[in-house]
Amino acid sequence: MFYSYRSIVYLAFYCSTFFIKAITIQKTDFFVYHHKENHPSCGYDKQFILPKRSCWKSSSLEDSSDTGKLANMAGTNGFYRPRSALARAFYEKQRNDRHLQELDQNEWYRVDSTRLSPELRQKFVQLHSDEETKEFLSTSIDKSSWVWTQIWYLLAKAVLKHFWSITDINGWLGRGSMFVLSEAQARLLLHSAKTAGNAAETLVDVGAGDGEVSRRFANLYSIKYATEISGSMRKALSNKGYTLLDTEEWWREQQFDCVCMLNLLDRCSKPKTMLKQARAALAPGGVLMLALVLPYKPYVEVTPDHKPEERLPIQGENFEEQLSSFVEFMGECGFQLSSWTRTPYLCEGDFAQAYYWLDDSVYVFTPKPIESHT
Repeated sequence: MFYSYRSIVYLAFYCSTFFIKAITIQKTDFFVYHHKENHPSCGYDKQFILPKRSCWKSSSLEDSSDTGKLANMAGTNGFYRPRSALARAFYEKQRNDRHLQELDQNEWYRVDSTRLSPELRQKFVQLHSDEETKEFLSTSIDKSSWVWTQIWYLLAKAVLKHFWSITDINGWLGRGSMFVLSEAQARLLLHSAKTAGNAAETLVDVGAGDGEVSRRFANLYSIKYATEISGSMRKALSNKGYTLLDTEEWWREQQFDCVCMLNLLDRCSKPKTMLKQARAALAPGGVLMLALVLPYKPYVEVTPDHKPEERLPIQGENFEEQLSSFVEFMGECGFQLSSWTRTPYLCEGDFAQAYYWLDDSVYVFTPKPIESHT
């Protein structure tokens, strides 16, 4: 079937209008979805989805009390407010992206050492935005400017969400990629923990999603495993060289030199149980690489009230206090801290903003020796 030029123009205009309306309606409630593999005790026919979270950091322009005044100043003090929805969307995107360019990215990696114990200060590894991090940000900025691609994402999601999970949709579309550590940053953490990989070591990424987060440093280990329940994500993992394990029995089948649980504990109904399984799955001399967003705000998609059955006993009013509380809890679970750092949990953005971030804490733990009672 052939369409006239006028029909194509009308279709493009309709899609653009739909896209821009969706942006303007939700411009103050930016959100992304992030899948983490479900745990057997959480109901393994479901998936973890990161819901709308106010802690996903935008450029904060929408949160400023002066922003509304600025946006509504038409022809005043040299500012011009575009009339059309499309023009306003482009205008606001330019403002947000300009603000992102002015951010001091070093703030993502800073901690207040005066609030830390001597042991935590000693084991802290200072990271910076390296070339791999900058490459991810640059790619995110470029992709957010692909107008027709973003329209396609929006329309595909609007249709497919009636049949697929958001995780499957993102896997099929190849969008929503995350970034935690570069290879160089992971090497630095593992080296500080004196657990640098060698050719004989194995790694398993529990709840790997599309594998983009761990892919950047998984090549430090010669054999890579992963667990995942999303069909489209499992396919992506296979294409990246991961051997897929059963989501229920992964920790029973063998032991691993590195178990990765990256930003998973606050998405699962029974995080304490998961930590016990991780400890059982570690080979002698193995490490647990764990990431947790702070402040701790658990959200479980599969429970009726979206609350976990087991809540981590994390206390504190700020990043450092909650980190100290979590490390203390991990000690009670049979782990000892080898190294840790603070880093941004980055996610590629959309047409509204190039990327988003959360404050992430990343740790390398080793299991404490089991005391024998004679």
